[in-house]
Amino acid sequence: MTDARSKWLTRAVLTGTLTLILPILSVGCGSSGPAMGRVSGKVTYKGSPLTKGTVTFQSTAPNGRNATGEIQSDGSYTLQTEKPGDGALAGDYKVTIFAHDEELLDYIPTKPLPPKRLAPAKYEKTETSGLTATVKSGSNPLNFELTE
Repeated sequence: MTDARSKWLTRAVLTGTLTLILPILSVGCGSSGPAMGRVSGKVTYKGSPLTKGTVTFQSTAPNGRNATGEIQSDGSYTLQTEKPGDGALAGDYKVTIFAHDEELLDYIPTKPLPPKRLAPAKYEKTETSGLTATVKSGSNPLNFELTE
């Protein structure tokens, strides 16, 4: 009789524990976080793809998060907020593009060489770039054609 009561008590405790824990665990599952959008595209300057650099989406929301992407040799980029390719939070952004070609030297020059700009400096600051973007849930192909 003691063995039967022990089994019943064990089942009751296990059932009660699961009843309390499962709803809590289910809250953490699924896509209950903020809406994200996958963002990728191409950056060109005077019709040719930029071969290196960084695209930065700076959120205009008070507590928004920024997203960045490295420009590949074909001018393409893919944004990430936390992990590669995760995109950006849905919302409005000011966009900057930083594109320099750093020269590799095997000696120390007497006068430091400035890096070669691959795009005009105005695109490096939100105040002067004039570039904006709106990210929506889902896929967001966003290309940027830079001019003088």
